[in-house]
Amino acid sequence: MLRFATLFALSALLIDIEPVTAINENAGTTGFNFLKIGVGARANGLGGAFTGVSGDLEAPAWNPAGLLGVKRSATVSVTRYLIDTQAGYLSVALPNERRTIGISFNYFTYGDMQRTDEDGQELGTFSASDVAATVTVAQRMWNNRLTLGLNFKAVYSSIDQFTSDAYMVDLGAQVPGPLEGLILGASLANLGTVRSGYTDNFEDSLPVVFRVGFSHRPAHTPLPMFIVADFNLPNDNDPYLSFGAEISVAGGLYLRPGYSLQQTGLQGEDALGLTAGAGFVMEKYRLDYAYNSYQDLDEVHRISLSSAF
Repeated sequence: MLRFATLFALSALLIDIEPVTAINENAGTTGFNFLKIGVGARANGLGGAFTGVSGDLEAPAWNPAGLLGVKRSATVSVTRYLIDTQAGYLSVALPNERRTIGISFNYFTYGDMQRTDEDGQELGTFSASDVAATVTVAQRMWNNRLTLGLNFKAVYSSIDQFTSDAYMVDLGAQVPGPLEGLILGASLANLGTVRSGYTDNFEDSLPVVFRVGFSHRPAHTPLPMFIVADFNLPNDNDPYLSFGAEISVAGGLYLRPGYSLQQTGLQGEDALGLTAGAGFVMEKYRLDYAYNSYQDLDEVHRISLSSAF
């Protein structure tokens, strides 16, 4: 229990930083921003702190090294996002003796939008969507003390008749920590190049983000518990923290409170980053749900179903 308290105390010290009072000058300067929206119900129920989590099908979207340890399985996730937007995620893991290979698809659709001319006259509707196809490779090295992961991503976006595409890689690593049950992780996501922009004379920059975090299963707690925390450093906004806990209640039921400071900065006063989730495991199936609210905008609901095969 002392170790558990110490880890959360360290997280609290990191939060005790002067608040950011100005909008970051890089905000809104990158393209393919759907890649910054969290994937998966379990991960988002934990506040989006997933860099140190291993053996999970949602891991490649946060840290490709976390795919190692997954059994032969698949997951599908759907998200009702803000306004009329929707998202989905599909992932399949194929492990062998030395490594685990995963294939995943992440899509985002923005619904129908009204087209108007310069005078405001309605001219019908148009749509926009994004999709990313990813191949993940995760392998244990250095006498099984180090796990390395790599994502290869092809990303495509469309707005009406305009399109853009890019190729990216994500790098990830995980190592055991000094405490039993502690895993340290780090990842660098969305490195790459834009092959074709929306116009011939302009190409969006990519939403690169560096993450470092941990996961820990403390001993001697009243209920089995799993805690996580991440420090996130995006190239187009201010750094922020995210953390959460997964509590095993009974009979395969898990509760997941979480919090992310992505919306409020390092010392936000509004409870914009609160998340809540639950999971239920039965034999080879796992059902997960996550909820969070964006004040004055909308609620976000995510549900995921995973199964071994």
